[in-house]
Amino acid sequence: MKGEQTLERFCRIRRSSDFEQAWQEGQRYHTRHFVVIVKPGRVFSRLGLTVSRKVGNAVCRNRLKRWLRELFRKHYKQFSLAADISIIAKHQAGHLSHLQVDREILTVFARLETEDHV
Repeated sequence: MKGEQTLERFCRIRRSSDFEQAWQEGQRYHTRHFVVIVKPGRVFSRLGLTVSRKVGNAVCRNRLKRWLRELFRKHYKQFSLAADISIIAKHQAGHLSHLQVDREILTVFARLETEDHV
């Protein structure tokens, strides 16, 4: 049994076809350092992350992905919307602190809650 600190496999977008479908059919939300793509219509929410080498070295990229997975894990049960959520980090996202990442993504999550998706 995995600990509480992991994001289970069924909560992750893992296939490239699922990423492509979300990118083509999903609603995009742009922030200064991220693009969040949301494709509603699932039974439960899943997260997909794209952090390219332009963001930073491997340590920086993995830290950013860890922070984003933690944020999603802590907040995904609060969503009334079940969707595939793909987060793409822009070039300068590697320079953010943990708090800055949380604030920026939580603003998008708050917008999702206020908008009518169903």
